[in-house]
Amino acid sequence: MLVAELKEVIKEYPEEDLRLLIVELYKAMPKKLREDKDIDALIRDMHRKKPDKKQAVSTDVNILKPEIVLFLENAYAQNYMAPNRIIPKQERPKWRFKVKAYIKALQAVPPEGEEGLIAADLLEKLYKMMCYGCCYYIFSSDDTFRSVGIMQTELLDLVLKKSLANGINKETIKRSIALILEPGLDRQTIHSELLCVLAANLKTTDAKETAIREAMEQKAALDRAANISPKNKWRMSHTEYERNEKANILTELVFRLNILLCEYEEGIRYFKKNIRKTDKEIELYVLLELLYQYDLKDCLIIEYEEAVKKKVEPRESLVKVYRYTKVHGELPDRFW
Repeated sequence: MLVAELKEVIKEYPEEDLRLLIVELYKAMPKKLREDKDIDALIRDMHRKKPDKKQAVSTDVNILKPEIVLFLENAYAQNYMAPNRIIPKQERPKWRFKVKAYIKALQAVPPEGEEGLIAADLLEKLYKMMCYGCCYYIFSSDDTFRSVGIMQTELLDLVLKKSLANGINKETIKRSIALILEPGLDRQTIHSELLCVLAANLKTTDAKETAIREAMEQKAALDRAANISPKNKWRMSHTEYERNEKANILTELVFRLNILLCEYEEGIRYFKKNIRKTDKEIELYVLLELLYQYDLKDCLIIEYEEAVKKKVEPRESLVKVYRYTKVHGELPDRFW
């Protein structure tokens, strides 16, 4: 029953019946619940002064910080996977419960003030560690996000909301973009989804424009680095691949933010100039799929026709999308 109903039921109870009821309810409570809710202390002094909530959070986050830092050190050292004398064998599988509890505790910290900054930094470190765990074995599973029971996009959203809550500026946006570029994806996530999460957290025009400038600066820096190639051919190939992937992610971010600002021509122009795929047809496919996502049918038709004029041969699925849109004046229900 509801609390209001409970109050109504017991208000006419004699004092002796209320005492008996309290005893029976106390006996029915599991011991763990009594301890977690500190029921004994409440019964002894129900009028005791409750601790200040902000002060309690401040104490908690400062206590949590060294614990989380130590956990991260052990995680990166593979102490939750490989045999060692630091983390007992029976404790190693419990890492996922630790991370889950850390995320919940840090999420509850108000974003304002020093405590909020500490919580944001710790959440960011946990996110990076979980990304790292998708690339390298530091736990028994390489699907760290699923093991903890949280989607990568969901955790990224929590991190960004916490870190951007105290103000959006060049530095906070730079850190946010760095999270998007962080190596490591779970099995259900692609970089485009992470980009959408970031774009959704940049609420204002000024924030989007700042992010566009920062992404373009980072893309230009990657282009300059392309001229400095390592001597080892394998290393060069691996470095070039990573650099190319980051450049494409930044290019897509600039495109998406320009589209959200209704700067369609600028977004498309930048994308076509900077995207680097294995051939022009794949670049066309990626561009048209993005235009489809934003329901830009006129732009899709224009870009398709321009590509065909330049002797690009679209795959059959793109031909279907183009023909349907031309005939019906609207985009199809799915991007074949």
